[in-house]
Amino acid sequence: MAGLTALGMAVVIHSVLGISYYYYFRKSPECSAPLLGAWLFSACVLALLQAVRILPSAQAQNQSHLRGRREHRSTTSWAALCLETGVCCLVLDVTLTKLWHRIESLCQCAIVGVLQALAVEEEQTFVACEYWTLGLTTGLIGAGLLWLTLWATALPQKLKCGLLDWRRSLNRHCSSLVFGPLQPGSTVPAQRHESIQSFAT
Repeated sequence: MAGLTALGMAVVIHSVLGISYYYYFRKSPECSAPLLGAWLFSACVLALLQAVRILPSAQAQNQSHLRGRREHRSTTSWAALCLETGVCCLVLDVTLTKLWHRIESLCQCAIVGVLQALAVEEEQTFVACEYWTLGLTTGLIGAGLLWLTLWATALPQKLKCGLLDWRRSLNRHCSSLVFGPLQPGSTVPAQRHESIQSFAT
């Protein structure tokens, strides 16, 4: 799976900083679609990327390293992080430019045709109706694609399981800090076990 750090860096580079051909392309005057649909589609692509293993060989190499080679492992992990971030940015840019822009264009052509058939004559009313109808249409398409992607990748269940694992590990670390380290083969800290026995007697 693509790492959450790589996905976060790709979001910052691509969507927050706007370093993308898609956002440069949107500066043209004929592209007037709202960004809500594009953001939802970007979230859909990110949900797919978190379910795809981008660098399987890098993880296998990291697991096979010996403990004494920490410098080589950190260099490999930094290189893998940079490569994963670059791949995520490239996939986001290509899908937005080649796929989402075509969806926006088709929706815009259909909406302009409907508005012309309704004989909307005033230019400001025509532009406002086109903008808001296009925003609503692309937003609904993006939300539908995001819902299908989340359902197909089971991302909410994975996040829930990850949150439960994080809570368990946090409870384990807190109890080991308060009651001391666990004895080998036992799941209850020694002081807690002794306090339970003294309370029982």
